[in-house]
Amino acid sequence: MEPLIEAATSHPRPLMNIRDIQTMFAYIPQLIMLSTALARRLHDTAMDSSESAGKVFCDLENEFEVYIFYAVNFSKLQKCLAKADRNMVYRQLVQDSLRKKETNRMGLADYMISPIQRITRYCLLLKDLKKHSTPDHPDYPYLNRALKCLTALALAMNNIQ
Repeated sequence: MEPLIEAATSHPRPLMNIRDIQTMFAYIPQLIMLSTALARRLHDTAMDSSESAGKVFCDLENEFEVYIFYAVNFSKLQKCLAKADRNMVYRQLVQDSLRKKETNRMGLADYMISPIQRITRYCLLLKDLKKHSTPDHPDYPYLNRALKCLTALALAMNNIQ
């Protein structure tokens, strides 16, 4: 985000204005912090079997509300992308990024939808873990609770869209 803001302030005709950049990246820092915390906790869980994956998701349950804020902001984000797409230079940059391996052949819009899709993937992961756990496993109630929580979150995000 900082390079975009710097470019927007230093160039007479920037690809995006500062307000659009701030709108587009409004909740990205919080999402990165949550993803980092979740990845770290899940890694620690894999190394130390005393904690369980379901419990990790349950412990972070309140933090997942940032996804609701992101979903609410997403329509504004899409408008900013559409506005930027009217700029030929921006369009060329997107086309270039779609050809590069370093960007996984994805444009900015593809990356910006990822947080919306991530919750569904978490639900699939939890559902699979639950399916392969017995009801008497210590993590089973946590998996059940985390799955219910994230499924409700996915439905709420879908209703916002």
